[in-house]
Amino acid sequence: MLRDLKYGLRTLSKSPGLSLSKIALALLSVFGGLFFANAIIAGEVLEEVVERRFPIDPAGTFSLRAIDGTVEIYGSDSREVKIVAVKKAFSPERLNAITIRVDAKRDSVTIETTPPPASRHNFSDRSGIVEYTINIPQTARIAQVELPNGELVIDGMRGASIAAKLGRGQLVTHNCFCNQNIHVNQGGLNVFFDWLEERPITVDAMIEDGNALARFPTDATFQVHAVAGQGRVSSDFSGVEARKRGDVSEINEVIGDAPATKLTLRATDGNIHISEVIW
Repeated sequence: MLRDLKYGLRTLSKSPGLSLSKIALALLSVFGGLFFANAIIAGEVLEEVVERRFPIDPAGTFSLRAIDGTVEIYGSDSREVKIVAVKKAFSPERLNAITIRVDAKRDSVTIETTPPPASRHNFSDRSGIVEYTINIPQTARIAQVELPNGELVIDGMRGASIAAKLGRGQLVTHNCFCNQNIHVNQGGLNVFFDWLEERPITVDAMIEDGNALARFPTDATFQVHAVAGQGRVSSDFSGVEARKRGDVSEINEVIGDAPATKLTLRATDGNIHISEVIW
C-alpha cells in the first residue's frame, strides 16, 4: 500500500508545472536537519519501541499531536486503537526525554507527544523524532492530527471527518471517504482516490508553499475548485483547449453527472494538478 502511495508522490515530478525541487528541499530540510548533522556529533541512532492498544467505540474520536518524524494512520475493521511508536535519538538522555501520553476513554483516544528540551547551543545534540504507525476503526472521526515536520499518511477512513495539519513535508490522504480538512505549510499535499463512492464528501485542502496533487480514476465524477495564487492549475479532466493553454491559475469544473465528491484545492505559492489515473 505504501509503495502505491509513494508512486503517487513521484507523479508530482511528472505532472505539468510541478517541480520536484520543492519536495526534495522540504524533505532534506526536515530529515537532514534532524539527523544528518547530529549523526556526526552523536553517532549511532538509539531506538525505543512503544506498543499500546486501547478499546474505542467504532464512531469514537481520535486525536494526535506528534513531534517531528512520520505518522501513518490506517482505518481498520477493529474496535480498538493500536499504536506502535518508534522513538529515535542520538543519546539516551534525549531518547528518554521524548514522552508519549495517551488519554484513552471509551469514546475517544488522544495522544500527546513531547519532544526533548530545546538545546541552548548551536552545535549540541538536537535529535529526537517519533515514527508512528496507528490503526484505528475506519468509522472513527479524526478530530485533529498535528505534525511539525515529516511525512503524514492517512489511509482508508470512513468516519465523519478528518482534520490534519503539517508544518513541513508530505501529507497524503488515500481512499478516505469522509469530509477532509487538511493543511500544509510547506512541502507537498496529496489527495488520492483509487475509486469514488456515492457517499457525499467534501475535501478542503490548502498548502501555503509547495505543490498540491489530486488523483482520481478516469471514470470518476466530482466537482473541483482549484486556485493557485502564485502558480498554475492543470487537470487531466479538462478539455483539450484548456490543457493546451497551460497558464490557468483557477479551475472550477464539474466532472461527470451528479457528483457526490466536492474538492477544493488552494495553493498560495505553488502549482496544483488534478491527475487522471488509468488502471
